[in-house]
Amino acid sequence: MTKSVYEFWLTQGKEKLRLPVLPEQLDVSNNLANESVKVSKFGEVTFINEPGAKTISFSSHFPKKYSPLAEYKGFLSPENAILKIEKWMKAKKPVQFLVTGTKINFTCSIENFSHREGEKDIGDRDFDLTLKEYQTASPRKIKQKKKTKKKRPSKPAPKMYTVKKGDTLWYIAGRFYGNSQEWRKIWNANKQAMIKRSKRNIKQPGHWIFPGQKLKIP
Repeated sequence: MTKSVYEFWLTQGKEKLRLPVLPEQLDVSNNLANESVKVSKFGEVTFINEPGAKTISFSSHFPKKYSPLAEYKGFLSPENAILKIEKWMKAKKPVQFLVTGTKINFTCSIENFSHREGEKDIGDRDFDLTLKEYQTASPRKIKQKKKTKKKRPSKPAPKMYTVKKGDTLWYIAGRFYGNSQEWRKIWNANKQAMIKRSKRNIKQPGHWIFPGQKLKIP
């Protein structure tokens, strides 16, 4: 019997397992489409890039003895082959699934592995294996804007008013504030300068102002 040019390999780290008997059918599915490939008619396998991880499933058997169905000699016993796969599952690490001569070379998690007494020869073990494409997720870094201290709005510089002949604080307050009774604002802003100019402003606050005198209007 002519041997296939395709080899089915499962590896985890340095440990490898080549399937001695090729499955009759390999099922590959994703979220949007299913595709079945007959192994005996394998050509170049092209998978359409669709969202979601691919799921790969197939069935075969581990033979107890070499026969024309086997692809090579010196394969593991069914018991040791099963133990190896179960060991990989317990390790909770992905395996690499490779089919030579095709584009099938996926990092996968073992989703399901079941086995039973073989239907062909005594000592054989039939098995079903389901693999799922393993995709690592890297956390996305979100750039945070640096908080900038809000500047407090600066107080506007007070206006300056040059006193004219006949002016009074009462008149100037009415002009700038629309309310003559606000004259004490101008007095408080200019008190020291006004007292310095005339100490009579101590007894009569804001009464003594002079033409040409500059007053702050807050």
